[in-house]
Amino acid sequence: GVGSLDEVFEGGDVRLVASASLGQVYKAKLRDGGDTVAIKIQRPDMLRRVSLDLFLLGKMAVFMDVLTTTLTQQAPYHVDLVDTFARASYRELDYEYEAANQILFKNELAKRKCQVYVPKVYLQHTTRHILTTEWITGTKLSSAPSSQIRALIPVGVELFLTQLLDLGYFHADPHPGNLHVVTSCTNGQPQLCLLDFGLVATIDPRARAAMTRAIVHLLQGDFDTLIRQDAKMLGFLPEDLDTKELQPILQKILTEGLLEAKSDLRARRRKLGEISGELNEVFFKYPFSVPPFFALITRGLGLLEGIALSGDPEFDIFKASYPYARRRAIE
Repeated sequence: GVGSLDEVFEGGDVRLVASASLGQVYKAKLRDGGDTVAIKIQRPDMLRRVSLDLFLLGKMAVFMDVLTTTLTQQAPYHVDLVDTFARASYRELDYEYEAANQILFKNELAKRKCQVYVPKVYLQHTTRHILTTEWITGTKLSSAPSSQIRALIPVGVELFLTQLLDLGYFHADPHPGNLHVVTSCTNGQPQLCLLDFGLVATIDPRARAAMTRAIVHLLQGDFDTLIRQDAKMLGFLPEDLDTKELQPILQKILTEGLLEAKSDLRARRRKLGEISGELNEVFFKYPFSVPPFFALITRGLGLLEGIALSGDPEFDIFKASYPYARRRAIE
């Protein structure tokens, strides 16, 4: 077991330093070895509270699937989406599962020589409701100087794509509090540090290969292959759907709504508003659905892009992703 405070920590000194929705984080020094650690302790009764929220979301998802399949040609996906979110939420309550994720990421990123630091886990002081990890001293990436953000964002993009297209495990919660800048212990230079591995999605090899091809085809302007093959392999469209009628509509959405706007989020929102008729047509007239894992991916991508734009207003997530995706496609 973890033992009493006096047995584990010097002087029993454990100080509260942060609070979050699921738990609180404390700072202490281990008696054995003297390492300074972060201790995340889950709030009591979280399982019951989370279960109630997920139950209500599940009921809403059933209603939405009935509504959309009755009034449109849309394939039902809301229940699958909520089920995926529910599984991830229950895993997030298991700190032993989070510890295993953190160790996996630390080992796998090191194998791939990805220049991202992942803190050490102290398994002997970790339980289902208590997680003990190395204390990190650093600055939130979003609060770092613009020059530092510009220097580290290529590392962040490679980290994102390595998870998405190679590793098959995806950190789905890269918000500003989970991306820090620390000083590298090897060269003294600023280094990106990734925290909090409670929300991790898995992506099977078929989906990874399809996403690699989809990114390349999108940026090469090969919309025929993107829509006819990649969209089906990723689960957006049924395998037996004839996409001839749908292709010009999706091509307009992808070109005007995403590619032409580039890094300008306002322009992207405006253009998506201008083509809202085409978006409605896709969702109402065709059996279009969103793969459950894709919601987590787009959330992570959006958070990363937002941080990047704060340091480089000209940053283009699609352009930045292309070289890595092309290299993976060739491999």
